[in-house]
Amino acid sequence: MGKNKGPAQAEKGKAKAGAKKEEPKTAGGVDSMEVRHILVEKHGQALDILKEINEGKISFNEAARNYSQDKAGRSGLIGWRRKTELDPDFWEAALKVPEGEYTKEPVKTTFGYHIIMVQGRK
Repeated sequence: MGKNKGPAQAEKGKAKAGAKKEEPKTAGGVDSMEVRHILVEKHGQALDILKEINEGKISFNEAARNYSQDKAGRSGLIGWRRKTELDPDFWEAALKVPEGEYTKEPVKTTFGYHIIMVQGRK
């Protein structure tokens, strides 16, 4: 047999059912993103890499393995990161990229020029 809920429990249940889910208190309602990148020193080099990717001569992952100065992640994988873990310019640029796509222009940060791919958002 089920237990009877008292008035306080019933009200608590109603509050939960009608409560709106709060968005994370971060830019664009995004708490974290899963990102890949290709990091190079020169703007022209980043443009050449973008051209190769756009023409289908090389995949994003192949370009990351072949050209990126950041060898920490396999195929440019940075992984899931919060805003505080990324360069502010990197984060802002990544917010504008649809999931599964990459920046159409190189993004300048204190580290160099990035081509950023966004894989997911939370």
